[in-house]
Amino acid sequence: MEEFVEEWSREGERWEDWLADIVKLRKLFAKLIGARDNEVGVVPSASLGLVELASSLDLSKKKVVVSDLNFPSNILLWQRMRESGLLKKVVVLRGRNGIVPLEAWERAIDEETAAVAVDYVSWLSGYRERVREIADLAHRMDAVALVDAFHGVGVFPIDVKRDGVDGLVCGFYKWLCGPHGAACVFLDEKRLDSMKPAYLGWFGVKDNVIERAQVKRDPFDIPFPADKAEPSATAARFEWGTSAAVVVRGAIEAMKFALSTDPGSRFRVITRRKEELITGLRGLGKKMLTPPLEESPGGGIVTFESKDQRLLVEKLAAKRIVVSGRYNHLRVSPHFYNTAEEIDQLLRALRAS
Repeated sequence: MEEFVEEWSREGERWEDWLADIVKLRKLFAKLIGARDNEVGVVPSASLGLVELASSLDLSKKKVVVSDLNFPSNILLWQRMRESGLLKKVVVLRGRNGIVPLEAWERAIDEETAAVAVDYVSWLSGYRERVREIADLAHRMDAVALVDAFHGVGVFPIDVKRDGVDGLVCGFYKWLCGPHGAACVFLDEKRLDSMKPAYLGWFGVKDNVIERAQVKRDPFDIPFPADKAEPSATAARFEWGTSAAVVVRGAIEAMKFALSTDPGSRFRVITRRKEELITGLRGLGKKMLTPPLEESPGGGIVTFESKDQRLLVEKLAAKRIVVSGRYNHLRVSPHFYNTAEEIDQLLRALRAS
C-alpha cells in the first residue's frame, strides 16, 4: 500500500490499472472460499454487501430469520426493511449461553421465509454456527441462506459450495490481516438469474468499464444507456463505482498471504491458543460466554464476563495486551501468530487485575 501511494504521488492516477486490481481481488477471494470468479464482487464493506444481497431478494415472501448472535449489520438491516414495509416479519432467534440451537432455526424457518441470515461465527460469543444444516433448512422452504463470514474466513477453511451458502460477505481486516475499506460479496451462480439488485451503480451494469477493459476495449468507447439499467451477468452487479484503489491493493496482498499458508494449519494453531486460553480462564473462575469447544469446534473468539470491561481493557492495553470490551464481557481473539507465552502473559495480567 505504501508503494502504491508513492507510485501515485510520482506518476499520477493509473485508473485502468486499478480496475484490473478489482478483477484480481475477485479471483483471489473466490479461490479462498471455493467459489468461481463470476460469483464475487468487490464492495466497500461487508455491511454494504449485505444491503446489496438484501436488495436482490424476491420479497413476495415477507419474512426473514436472523439470530441475536449476528453482528448488528446482519440484524438492523432486516429490521429497517420491516419498519419501511418491505418485510412483514423479522424473527430474531435468541441465544442462550452463547448458542442458538439448530432446533430454533428449524421452528422459525417456514414457507413464508424469504431469507435466513446467519454469521459463520458469532462476533460476540465465538459460537460457530452450523451453516450447512441451517442452509439446508432454508433451501427446504425455498429460502436463501445469506452468511456474514467475517469471523470465519481466515480462521478455518471455508467452502461455500460444500456449505450450501447462497450469498456471503466478508471484509479483509480482522482475521485476514488486511486493510479497512474493502470487502467482497459472493452470490452463487445458480442465483444470478433470480437475484438482481434493486439499486445499481455504473460499475454494476452490463458492459461496464471493467468488462470493457478486460477485453482491451476503451472503457468509454460508447455511452452508457440512459433508458435502461441492466445488471452485469456476474456478481460484479454489486460493485457501485470507483473503489478505494489503495485499499484494494492492500486486500490483494492480504489474499496472497492467506492463500500462501494452509488454512487447516492456521486453524489448528488458533484452536490450540483458544484451548489454552479457555483452560486458563476457567482456572481463574471466569464465567464464560463462549461455548465449550466440544459444542462449538470453530472460531477463534473467546468471551468471558467482566463487570468493568472498559477499565480492564485499558489496564491490559497498558501492558501491551490488546483485547475488546463487549457489553460487560471481555473478548479475546487469539490468531495464528499468537504464542502460548502470550496467552500465559494475558492470564497472568488477568490474575493480577
